[in-house]
Amino acid sequence: MKNLIFIILPLALISMLLGLYVGFIRIGWAFPVSSRLPIPQHGILMIGSFLGTLISVERVAVLKTRWTWLVPILMVSSLFFIIFLQNLVAFGVLLIGSLGYCFISFQNYQTYKLRGDVLMIIGAAFQVIAFTVFIITHSYPMSFASWMLYLIFTIVGERLNLTRFLPVSKKSVIELYIWLGLILVSSFLYHFGLAVVVSISLWGIAQWLIRNDIALINIKKYGHFKFLGVALLSAYAWLIISGGLGLLKTDNPYIYDALLHSFFVGFVLTMILAHAPIIFPSLLQIRITPFHPFMYIWLLALHISLFLRVYGDVFQQYELRKLGGLLNGISFMGFLFTIAGIILTKKIIKSHE
Repeated sequence: MKNLIFIILPLALISMLLGLYVGFIRIGWAFPVSSRLPIPQHGILMIGSFLGTLISVERVAVLKTRWTWLVPILMVSSLFFIIFLQNLVAFGVLLIGSLGYCFISFQNYQTYKLRGDVLMIIGAAFQVIAFTVFIITHSYPMSFASWMLYLIFTIVGERLNLTRFLPVSKKSVIELYIWLGLILVSSFLYHFGLAVVVSISLWGIAQWLIRNDIALINIKKYGHFKFLGVALLSAYAWLIISGGLGLLKTDNPYIYDALLHSFFVGFVLTMILAHAPIIFPSLLQIRITPFHPFMYIWLLALHISLFLRVYGDVFQQYELRKLGGLLNGISFMGFLFTIAGIILTKKIIKSHE
């Protein structure tokens, strides 16, 4: 069944490429379009067909239950329904896939009994809520909080599992639970005066990760370990920026775009970049850890371009946010293609040895 990964991963990457392309058009680039291009579905392609598939397949790969592979298959199959403009079917398939992911998360906890797995179960539940809300409202802003909680609890759960190898005290873990509890409650009561608490909670989670995660340890090392440390710290910096953007009180319609992309691109996609040299070879069952200093160029380009986009959003400079959006996508694609190139080159070299 693990051979399915060679079908699922390419389809997930196609979802990403299509999502980026329609995102370029949405932000204002006059690229070729057709009536069948799913321009309104940029968000679903990225968070459902791409991220939903990537996260679920990573979880499924460590389990030995065959039926669990149905979950990433469902998530990535939404791509075909979106391409053929069967949007309601695509959303329904993603909802069913997210329900399956809940069962996988629970099974994962039963197998390994790690405390971070509990957080990932909570995150999985919020993915179900997000797709449910989106199907009912067809509104990204209405679904944003649930998707944010899904990714925060999933990412923090994974990081918490890794801290079991580090000297993290029980008091420190309790502190993390307090921050997560605060963001959980304040997100539900966001429009009832607790918006400030959401931002403070994001700052609290970010500083906890900076202090207790492996980032500060890895940054003192070399090669892909150092790259991991740098990428993690930059992701946590964007989580802090996301919190800051949430405090801005203005009638600027682009602030939502700035907050959305500082979180999803700055925090979430940077976390993918950080772990790509480890995750992709593991999923593909390749004993290669791809690293090249050129990867820093793409990481820097992603952050600079995101800063341009956010700056353009905050100060309503249309051309700047448009340029930043384009360079965001190019940077992320360039990084993934670089990883693929390094893996392929190393495999060729090994085959000739």
